[in-house]
Amino acid sequence: MQTGYLWQILLAVATIYSCLSPVACVYEETIQIFLEEFRMRMCHPIPNLGLPALDPLELGPAETAVNNKYLVDFTGSIQDFKLTGLSDFIVNTLKINVIPGLTKSTINVTFPHTYLKSLYTAKGSLAYILNLSGDGNAEVAIKDFSLEISWRIKASTSTLAITGLQIEMHMGDLKINFENLLEEKRIDDFVHALVNEMGVELLGDIWDYEQNTVVDKVETLINSKISDLLKIITGGNGEGGESSPIFEGVEPDCKIDARK
Repeated sequence: MQTGYLWQILLAVATIYSCLSPVACVYEETIQIFLEEFRMRMCHPIPNLGLPALDPLELGPAETAVNNKYLVDFTGSIQDFKLTGLSDFIVNTLKINVIPGLTKSTINVTFPHTYLKSLYTAKGSLAYILNLSGDGNAEVAIKDFSLEISWRIKASTSTLAITGLQIEMHMGDLKINFENLLEEKRIDDFVHALVNEMGVELLGDIWDYEQNTVVDKVETLINSKISDLLKIITGGNGEGGESSPIFEGVEPDCKIDARK
């Protein structure tokens, strides 16, 4: 008798899964379309998303100050900040699972080459040992930065939510050049050589240390905004219609060559 019930349960689960698979495919296709439409407009501000132009992303002038006792004490500024390459992203994996609590959804994106250039200043010290004298050009080149995000739909909840969020980041290569960063040239050359040789590993260690805290905050933020995110991706009302077109008034002319 128990075996009979078990087979009925397994059959019911299989039936539900077969019915939901096409729904998941619809979401995957919708997200792919949204990302491609987004890519084609990333050189313009997108008012309905509250976004500035993202490729190139231009910021500044801006100033900042940090004073962590006995660790970092500095004032700094940026001007003519420009970041390029964000719209060249490649979607490696896009798998959406809509069954609560069972299987994960995964998105994996790679940015083949991003490049940052800015005028900057940085005055102060690191641990009161290394004196900062930064004043000039700052350049950062990142190769093959990949971001993988996975999650499950939360079961037993009255509202849609995610759980088990995981964020993995990997970087192929990192090169930096901050003119006159440290007061003593010999130490400045050593720090640049160290970062350019081991920067990927150093950033990986920092991410491993901070990952749990960041992921918890991101999951909380996503769950507080999830209904808005779905409306953005699906076009306004979550049912395939466009009650308020997200890209209204923004021409898709940022990647003309890519369409040929």
